[in-house]
Amino acid sequence: MSIVANANAPRGRIPTLPRRGQVSWFEIVLLLLCIVVVAFDVAPSLLDVIVLSFLFAGLALAWNIAGGYAGLISFGHSAFFGVGAYTSTILLTRYDLTPWIGIWAGAIIAAVFGSFLAVICARLRGPFFILSTLAFAEVVRIVALNWASLTGGAEGLSIPPMSTVAGMVFASKSAYAALMLGYLVAVYSITKALEASRFGYYLFAIRDNEDAAGAAGVNPLMGRAAAMALSAALTGIGGSLFAQYFLYLDPTYVISPELSFQFALLPAVGGLGTAIGPVLGSFLITPLSELLRSYFGNSAAGLHLVIYSLGLLVVMLYFPSGLAGALNKLTRWRPFA
Repeated sequence: MSIVANANAPRGRIPTLPRRGQVSWFEIVLLLLCIVVVAFDVAPSLLDVIVLSFLFAGLALAWNIAGGYAGLISFGHSAFFGVGAYTSTILLTRYDLTPWIGIWAGAIIAAVFGSFLAVICARLRGPFFILSTLAFAEVVRIVALNWASLTGGAEGLSIPPMSTVAGMVFASKSAYAALMLGYLVAVYSITKALEASRFGYYLFAIRDNEDAAGAAGVNPLMGRAAAMALSAALTGIGGSLFAQYFLYLDPTYVISPELSFQFALLPAVGGLGTAIGPVLGSFLITPLSELLRSYFGNSAAGLHLVIYSLGLLVVMLYFPSGLAGALNKLTRWRPFA
């Protein structure tokens, strides 16, 4: 459920906390803080965390369109991520096509894959649909590993580290941070517009009660296919940005269950089915994961995973509606009432 604080506020006023389809002061302040962080000169190691936090926030929002709004819980989104990354990289390295164009080609191909998956698995529900998405991603990973003449196989693909704007390769990590923030803002804007649109309400209806939605004239199959296509396209764009940042694609990671689980985990922690939830989830989990890995990686291998898992358990047990729901409850808390 989305945050509904200030539900009785007048329509002409900006609400304090996030509301479905409306921009709040909380979101405006959060965006300004992100811009300040990008503008200031910070350590390169910290910039890495900032870049990944922005990127995974956008990817979590993309996953949330399918999983949170349409009810299509997918553990196969790494396939769309990989399709976008490989498409733009292959077009750049083999055909010298700028990623500024290749990124859209990857998004289109990922959208076709997403709608195809939604239509093929339309009759599956619950764990059966989840397993089908997981199997789909595994098929894409196997193809990437074995089609060495195109994808480089297990050796992966490398992008020449020559700093050019046309090649979307920058010497400064601050430029990447600004690029990832732009991606995050774009996906967030699409999500907020979707929430307030008729199509968004169709998706909520399909998610909550497919039979009732069908009786009301909503086509569940078309709605799910469109939601999955949009989600896949935005995920493919994120994959291309990932490739341009790391300049290397490893199919065992780029198309992996681990990555798919992370896309689903962030909205679950932040607040499934909300716009602000995936962002809060990424801003909490991504820095925590990176900092624990860097701190405990050498001295106590695996300890960072234990602490990371315990933190996730605390959030999931005590805040079942995510950080967005906890924020809503906090504003309504009256300790002396």
